[in-house]
Amino acid sequence: MILTDPPYNIHKDFGNKSDCLSIDQFIKKTNERVKKLKNLLTPTGSIIWFGIHNYICYVQVAMYNAGLYYRRMNIWHYENGFSRSKKEPATHYEPFLWFSNDKKTWTYNVDEVRIPYKSSERLKNAITYKGSDGQKKIWKPNPKGSMRGDVWDFPTLAGKVFEKEKTEHPTQKPEALITELIKAFCPMENGIYKGNILDPFHGSGTLGVCCERLNMFGHSIHWTGIELEKKWCDVATKRLETIKEAEK
Repeated sequence: MILTDPPYNIHKDFGNKSDCLSIDQFIKKTNERVKKLKNLLTPTGSIIWFGIHNYICYVQVAMYNAGLYYRRMNIWHYENGFSRSKKEPATHYEPFLWFSNDKKTWTYNVDEVRIPYKSSERLKNAITYKGSDGQKKIWKPNPKGSMRGDVWDFPTLAGKVFEKEKTEHPTQKPEALITELIKAFCPMENGIYKGNILDPFHGSGTLGVCCERLNMFGHSIHWTGIELEKKWCDVATKRLETIKEAEK
């Protein structure tokens, strides 16, 4: 599994010019990155790739061009977003793509990421419907909850609630969101996560932090994070050391 959040090309300061490319440069670089990452996937592996409204289309085309298979455009939705301009709607979501390396086989752990039903009433009765074969079918609510959809609701790291988790990194993702993605797409064996996960744009280290927190509960996730800027490597290392201290 590759789970990553590369620079969006919206002129954020990561300590270099990686987020300040021309459109032609961005398209060329994105195609190069996706091709290299495809070569690292196992036959049934997947790529989860965060992007931004402006340029996610170029990433999607790069995935197709590399021979990957489209699974879903997902939405990270948050209600605590804001807008710096009154000339456009406030920002309340970011898209992320899911492509698989194989056309028919991939990992998605549906039961690990179920969410509570909005109403408890539907838990009381089965529902009958007609299937595609014309036969009567019976749907019963799953005791583990409703299937998660392709809109993932998690707040941004804003305010005092997240001050202990938030770092200086300008595009840090919430641990809750990344953990849920790991639970959804990381291979499992007998209830234990045992996949290999790569984040080639590790930033402040959220992927590694989430993997290690899960490993504290008996899972066995092998992960690799790659980051060019020493500042963010130091931030990630400090976060990981905090987890190790908590284990003692």
